[in-house]
Amino acid sequence: MSQRRLWIQVGLIFVVLYLALLWARPMVTPDEARYGAMATEMLASGEWFKLRMLGFTYFEKPPFGTWCIAASVATFGHNAFAIRLPSAIASLITALAAGMVASKMTSRRVSAPLAAMVQLTMVFPMVIGTVAIFDSIFTAWTTLAIAFFFVATESTHRPRAAWLVASGVAAGLAFLTKGLLGLAIPALAAFTYLCWQKRWRDVFTMPWLPLLGATLSAGPLAWKLHQSEPEFWNYFVLVEHVRRFASPDSNQHLQPWWLLSVVLLGGSTFWILIAPRAWKALRGHLALRSGLRFCWCWIVPPLLAMSLSKGKLPTYVLPLFPAIAVMLSIGLLQWREGTSTSRDRATWWVQWIVRCLAVAMFAFALADWLHWGAPILWLDHSTTRWFLFGIVFLAWSWLDEFAHQATAAVQWLVRTAWVAVPLLACVHVFMPTALLSPTKAPWDILQQAEDALRNSIRVVAINPMGHSIGWVSGRTDIVILGDPGEFDNELGIPQESQRLISVEQLGNLLPQWLTEGSVTLALGTDRAAGLAKRFSTQVQSQLTDRSLTVLTLRSITVDPDTHSTQP
Repeated sequence: MSQRRLWIQVGLIFVVLYLALLWARPMVTPDEARYGAMATEMLASGEWFKLRMLGFTYFEKPPFGTWCIAASVATFGHNAFAIRLPSAIASLITALAAGMVASKMTSRRVSAPLAAMVQLTMVFPMVIGTVAIFDSIFTAWTTLAIAFFFVATESTHRPRAAWLVASGVAAGLAFLTKGLLGLAIPALAAFTYLCWQKRWRDVFTMPWLPLLGATLSAGPLAWKLHQSEPEFWNYFVLVEHVRRFASPDSNQHLQPWWLLSVVLLGGSTFWILIAPRAWKALRGHLALRSGLRFCWCWIVPPLLAMSLSKGKLPTYVLPLFPAIAVMLSIGLLQWREGTSTSRDRATWWVQWIVRCLAVAMFAFALADWLHWGAPILWLDHSTTRWFLFGIVFLAWSWLDEFAHQATAAVQWLVRTAWVAVPLLACVHVFMPTALLSPTKAPWDILQQAEDALRNSIRVVAINPMGHSIGWVSGRTDIVILGDPGEFDNELGIPQESQRLISVEQLGNLLPQWLTEGSVTLALGTDRAAGLAKRFSTQVQSQLTDRSLTVLTLRSITVDPDTHSTQP
């Protein structure tokens, strides 16, 4: 298979998995609504160095990720496709960077598109790469920094200097996207690798040019941000780095030490199922020893360092997947070139398990899943989804059979990359919407209440709903009720603190607000029912979706002569 055809296959996989259905899945809160609302707020204000989240000062992350989403929204409009597109493009860049490393390791051009295919079809990078969060953008810059450094270690003189500076530039942009991990992950990988290779002179001489590159790319923007937000870097370093690492609070993701290792292994599905073949082929391969050492240094030291942190999220390991993709693609290609057939007993068992799963999915569709005593998974079209599940598993079985018919190693690996594509492409269809809280996808109820949300004198919302209402209505003056969560930025700004109220305060403030105009509240159904009973004569509309209610109260008219209030 020619190099051109291989890259066409990479492009097709990217379009099918990352672009074609970006618009189809409802946005999930709080993350997607948060970053979408922040981007639109930045566009509306025109202040690219003022970091605001629904009018609240937001110092949790530097601005580069928001800039990317804002640029996409400005180009493609106010929709889910626009806010997710930067993550998708970043995922492609990550895959291309992984291909660069694989090609340099093997000195074979064919290794680049194969590594890119493996990276694009691992489940965790694919899912995160179609969600509007900053991790895919951060991973793209981090992977480029590491890939450029590896190329530099294999180069000499002027090319080496250029690659080192480019590595630093990418690391600086990773820092502007998500913070110090953008510098720490490439530095840990590079330092460990140079030590393992006993390149002691390079340990002291190579870091200076990447440091120069990082300073050139991040320095001016970091200084501009400091001038615009003088407290940003102090808060960002002390709270978002030092405290999260040492003693995180309830808002900073306290997780067990083993979480990231589990995510790294599970997120490599389905490639991890055939990984033993790759390890068998790579074991003792002297020609690839330095490259394999680099990949292990890319994975292990950063993983250990991040696992030591008290506060962590599964997405922290996203920059480590490209190293796995590189080793798997090279190892599987070596394995297939060294054997006459790709079939073995494990292959036979996998195919039959997948076929049995297909039969089970059709049985659930025909017999009705609920008759099996199972919970409701979807709010609508459950039978259709079970049939689609069965079709997807049949496609898996057929594509796997088709892959094993390939006689050439490259052809086998390309076909194998397509095996899981139907399942991955339907991930959004299989999302168990019935098990999600209404606050995770409240779009139907908010669209029905859109006019009230835009026109009410006050909008009050519980914490999970603030971002969604901001995205739908464009408002930045929403009052947050109850536990403020991330809206409590600990900065103690009076104008912002006034927008964080308790349930008791709401009861006292509502009569006053209603004299000024209508008020719309998005809150739990039980609490909304109590307010609707108390202000029964003022209820203008009441929309409910299970545990979530959007309640609009019309204004109270004040008689100017008697100062009494009337409905």
